Amino acid sequence: MKFCLGTVQFGLNYGIQGNGQPQKEKVFEMLSYAIDNGIEMLDTASAYGEAEKVLGDYFRAYPDMAEKVSVVSKLKPDAFSEDNVNDWPEVAEKNARESLERLGIRHFAAYLFHNAASIFDERAVTALSRVKDAGIADRIGVSIYNPEEAMKALDYPQVGAIQIPYNLFDQRLDKCGFFRRAKEQDVLVFARSSLLQGLVMMNPDNLPDRVRFAKDYLERFLSACAEYKTLPLSAAIGYVGCKEGIDYVVFGVDNLRQLEEYVALKDFVLPSEMMQTLENEFENVEERLVNPVLWK
Repeated sequence: MKFCLGTVQFGLNYGIQGNGQPQKEKVFEMLSYAIDNGIEMLDTASAYGEAEKVLGDYFRAYPDMAEKVSVVSKLKPDAFSEDNVNDWPEVAEKNARESLERLGIRHFAAYLFHNAASIFDERAVTALSRVKDAGIADRIGVSIYNPEEAMKALDYPQVGAIQIPYNLFDQRLDKCGFFRRAKEQDVLVFARSSLLQGLVMMNPDNLPDRVRFAKDYLERFLSACAEYKTLPLSAAIGYVGCKEGIDYVVFGVDNLRQLEEYVALKDFVLPSEMMQTLENEFENVEERLVNPVLWK
């Protein structure tokens, strides 16, 4: 499987478990380890706090490492305003160039809408295409949250990359035919949320009140792991990484030990029998399980 290292934890405190933002020297150590161990793609965004700046500091300190990785970033969620529609192409290009400057790199593998609602506005898609036309990014696209956004993105021939939430509990995109269409259209698919913001790895008996409803799902997952003698992390990541139609598994870490665990899974293949068991077990789940917005 191909990994893409997410960097939101490098710029913000993030995730249901509330782990702290690592210090810069620890981030540098993790980046070097990731690149030295074959991770060739990084995911970031201007909205990830200091993440782009931290990455830029790293690339300037280790310029040889910058040549070994590609970067995906995202347009600020509020970059487009109805007050300046005619200026949207210039706004998109300006934001992308500012991100490149912070990062200290020459171009992006992909530049995405962070605000998924923008994919429903053809004017916005046309404006974002300016970034590709200007040679700033190889592809443009969107980071989505639900199947409606994902399928709408595929309506545009300009869209060449889509970041999706996907995990062993979430089969919404399987059911709507997204993966088949994305492959037919040569769209790169990046899958984030393999651990559902850390929920998948939590102890079912020690869940915060807002996700206490997930206890039964987690117990069923752990039961399958025991049946197939597979560690939960291996099963969760392997489920996504072995999914046909997913090009990169996006994951985030806040310490080197976590990173080492992911790197060790690069060549892991989830047994097909376990894949089928998990698909059957979680074919129908409640919406709030796979939509963290509803964890309130």
